[in-house]
Amino acid sequence: MAVQLRVILEEHSIQKLTLPTGIPNTVEDLVSIITETFQLHGEFGLLYQDKDFDNQFFSVISTADLYDKATVKVILKEPVITLDLQPVCESGSSSTLNSSTSVSTHPASTTEMDICPADHDASSQVSDCASSSSSDTIILPDSCRPAAWPVPFQVPEFSRDIQLILTEANNSYRNTGRPFMDASVKSAIMQDLAKVIFSYAAYPTNQQILSVAEALVSKFPCLKEPGSFAGLYGWQQRIKNKMHNYRAKLRSRKFSYPEIEINVLKRKHPADAVPSKNVKKPKKAEVNYLPPHPTGETQETLEKERLELIYEITKKNNAKIIADKMNKTFSSRRLEVVSLCPSVDELKERWPALFTEAQIIEEFRRITTVSLVETFMLKLDEYTPGLLQLMRAKGGAAGSKMRPLLDTLNDTQSIEKKRDVVICCLISYLGERQEDLFHDCQECEDYTDNMMKVIVIHNIMAEEDPSDVFIVIEGNQVMEGCGSRTKACVLLMGLIYALNLEYPKELKNTFDTFQKLFLELDGAKLLNKVHGLKNKLMQCTHISPLVPRGSFVQT
Repeated sequence: MAVQLRVILEEHSIQKLTLPTGIPNTVEDLVSIITETFQLHGEFGLLYQDKDFDNQFFSVISTADLYDKATVKVILKEPVITLDLQPVCESGSSSTLNSSTSVSTHPASTTEMDICPADHDASSQVSDCASSSSSDTIILPDSCRPAAWPVPFQVPEFSRDIQLILTEANNSYRNTGRPFMDASVKSAIMQDLAKVIFSYAAYPTNQQILSVAEALVSKFPCLKEPGSFAGLYGWQQRIKNKMHNYRAKLRSRKFSYPEIEINVLKRKHPADAVPSKNVKKPKKAEVNYLPPHPTGETQETLEKERLELIYEITKKNNAKIIADKMNKTFSSRRLEVVSLCPSVDELKERWPALFTEAQIIEEFRRITTVSLVETFMLKLDEYTPGLLQLMRAKGGAAGSKMRPLLDTLNDTQSIEKKRDVVICCLISYLGERQEDLFHDCQECEDYTDNMMKVIVIHNIMAEEDPSDVFIVIEGNQVMEGCGSRTKACVLLMGLIYALNLEYPKELKNTFDTFQKLFLELDGAKLLNKVHGLKNKLMQCTHISPLVPRGSFVQT
């Protein structure tokens, strides 16, 4: 039955709230409905008027205390700011100690910080320590998330009291089968989970939320909820609502969180001023979709760095300085790319260094923490035997298109040529057209009408075929000298992430395969044809890398 509540938002702001399906089962659900309905920002509690005590206000512990036409009052909770004090070397100066004390929004690695030399400044401590610990460690700005979503998700260690309570509840659950129902402990658990989840993703997907609920219930079976599938549904809803409230709490603070602020209603176009419309959030497993500026930097200081970067790129043998400045200005560049959606022509003018091979690879690494070329090539080589087996068995029109290319393969052919054949046949195997991605021609033509293409030039006078391969986006030649179709596809993936572009609709299966099978990004959710391809590849018994992992050859 529909229920109405009298909601006191402020002293002079009292609203009526209609709940068509009745009062929710939990206080968290009711708070979430109120914050979404009245567009409130922050973390709130509820009070209700108790008739037994002359309508005095009491805290809402259970929604069973509420009834039709009851009065509830919304109370803003004071935000709690946690300071993470990170250890420094004993020889460090007081300035180093002060700079290592910061407000933390995600867990920092203290094991690496311990080995940092004390004479480095705070802005370079993390990157210097990371590079010293391992040659393969990704060097990111200090404001970026250092790692992707963990698989499987690791439940954090709760406070000592909570751990003792849950341990005892687990023992009781094994003996009696009685689930744990303490609301205050569950609230404390949700607060700790929200912090850890936000350290990996501000907007976790349903699959990620499910993985958190599964990990929590697996570690603490006493938290299973009777009446729901696998005892998880209630926790999934709690986590989803808690993350909404956690983002609202972060918005109320003085610190900048661009990936949250960009979706605030007042920042949206009037036509898009709806919470669920035009939400800008990671859609292709981006880890650092819209990071905050590095410590001590502002938009003005980073704009000066950008202008210096334009000057530095005109010099020769200047790759190290360019790389450092591109790394430093990453947050400013992402804010521009995501919020303003400039054209490719504008970006080439403002960020010319972004359209070099080295920086495409590094930008992809900053966004996803994944090595672009090495990961793509290794997985392509690993899947190649299985792909060839499936392609040769394919019939119909797709099989007819692939057969002439497959017949050109031989044992003496170079690995680059084999990769090109596999990529071309893969497009046909997935029911799409090679012509929508590759344009073969004898000489440079007018390509202003091409939105996203790989141009392959064949010259009978040249020693090698093709003589040149370059990439065109929005009618602009953004990359030349790719060498092969496969390398062009890899760099095109990097550009799509760097420029925040959508995949071409006519090639959605091909690019979904590139992302989720070859780059292993968000591989849990696949398009139907890609899912079928993956299942068939898993059934192939002779899948082995063409190139051993220890002997990867850069193309």
